Amino acid sequence: MTKRAEKAAELRAKRRIVAVVLPALWSELVELRPVPEAQRERPPLAVVLGDPNDTEEISATSVLAAVNARAHRLGVRAGQTLAEARALSARLDVQRVSRAELEQGLGRVAEIASGFGATVALELPDTVWVDVTGGTHLFGGEGALVAELGSLVRSIGHRARVAVSDGPRLAQAFARYGDLDAEGARVVPSERTFSEMAALPVRALPLSDEMQSWFIRLGVLTFADLHGLPKGALGLRLGSQAPRVLDLLAGRDHEPLVPFTPPRVLVEETSWDEPVAGVEPLGFALRGLLSRLSARLQGRGEAAAEIHLTIHGDRGRARFRGVPAERCLRFTLAKPMYRESDLRRVLGSRLERTSLDTPSVGLRLEATRLTEAVPRQLELESLLNGTSAEAEDELPLVVAELCADLGEERVGVLGVLDSHRPEQRSQLAPVFPKEAPSRTELKKTRPARPARPSPVAVTKAQASGATFGPPTRLFPEPVEFEAPLRAGATLGVGKRLYVIEAVSFEARLEAVEWWSHSISRDYVRLTLRGSSGVWEALAFVDRDTNRRYLQGVVD
Repeated sequence: MTKRAEKAAELRAKRRIVAVVLPALWSELVELRPVPEAQRERPPLAVVLGDPNDTEEISATSVLAAVNARAHRLGVRAGQTLAEARALSARLDVQRVSRAELEQGLGRVAEIASGFGATVALELPDTVWVDVTGGTHLFGGEGALVAELGSLVRSIGHRARVAVSDGPRLAQAFARYGDLDAEGARVVPSERTFSEMAALPVRALPLSDEMQSWFIRLGVLTFADLHGLPKGALGLRLGSQAPRVLDLLAGRDHEPLVPFTPPRVLVEETSWDEPVAGVEPLGFALRGLLSRLSARLQGRGEAAAEIHLTIHGDRGRARFRGVPAERCLRFTLAKPMYRESDLRRVLGSRLERTSLDTPSVGLRLEATRLTEAVPRQLELESLLNGTSAEAEDELPLVVAELCADLGEERVGVLGVLDSHRPEQRSQLAPVFPKEAPSRTELKKTRPARPARPSPVAVTKAQASGATFGPPTRLFPEPVEFEAPLRAGATLGVGKRLYVIEAVSFEARLEAVEWWSHSISRDYVRLTLRGSSGVWEALAFVDRDTNRRYLQGVVD
């Protein structure tokens, strides 16, 4: 093998790791919380580590973990105490962010990044890695991949710095301290890693604050300065960190990635301080939650089959009015969905028609049941004809909207059952059943009867004493009438009169369904003539009371 081939094989064997650094994650988690109506814009913001639900006053000796851009312009810096920061800005707004919130925020980005590589890892407080080795050509190259990933992360409200290099620490250093393009991304080719990392600051190395300060006081500011020092003396000074640091200075980064395990139930929630009345303000909050949920689902390659939307109400007013403080809306989707527009159509339609007993103070969105997202394959026939397959995807979406508006129990398809009574021969089943029917259910069902024959064939069948198919339309409740069951009698249905032209016996039910209540009926077919024409109806006589009822229509 030639040297050129060996070099090419070595380059192909190198890992390619993308690092997504979120420099303002602390303050963004606070800024994503809704602003009270009386407060048009946020004052200078500082963040400390703690429980946001803690009502105790933040101590003056608390150390700031992060600040936003407005506070930074006033001289407030991370690492200062609250007392020092208050001396620079009296209007400083100090908020708590918990470790769980940081992990959840990084987890959202990790789920989005999982659509770009097989292995995803994260590190508090601001970094997500994804291994894209061998798969960048699927996205049009490394440049297109990092640009698309950065765009998706920014779409959920985060500022992102994205870089790709030969290892996780190198990629993190380039993303955090390197010069990026206009889209906030940088691609470092393998053959140029050593030369380009020379300008990185010493702060990019995984060293303690004390060690970094010592090098800076010596005038060692960059990787190049540190690489020029004698290796023996440098190794003694670095101690146990020497092998790791020396490998990074040589352009070698073999640190493994610990895979991130995403949660099985996706949760997105938001809250605000001042209660709001009505459902219109909730629509804006729901749009942000659905945007983040959709991005996470697409990154995971999954779709939501069931969603719970919980509206948190003002507990004080709910207790005063004697009503529940929370309102939960459950959505069982006819077809699993992951697109934001589809989810917004289904959930927004139901939310707009929801009446609230108390003002709301928050929303919680849970995707409780997930399934694999199966995209539709391209169809050659639709491409040649210039048509789109989107119309086929519209039916499940319309069914999901109907289930959300009318209720899941009122939408479905009719299945034919084996029963003596005509009103019990059909049952509403889900349009898209969740599970296959059991053997018992299959035994109870039977195929639909054939279509009713033509009028001439009916007359011959009546003469031979044969029975006909079931009625095609049943009244919600049987309609009682007084007319005798004979030809020439006048029958009133609603506000119209009909003449009975023919009466034919259908069947007799004697003491059927005795386990609920005994039923004894004689069923007859009536041929009725009116101003709108001739039609056929199904009637029965209750043999216990001798009353006559009209039950359905045969079209």
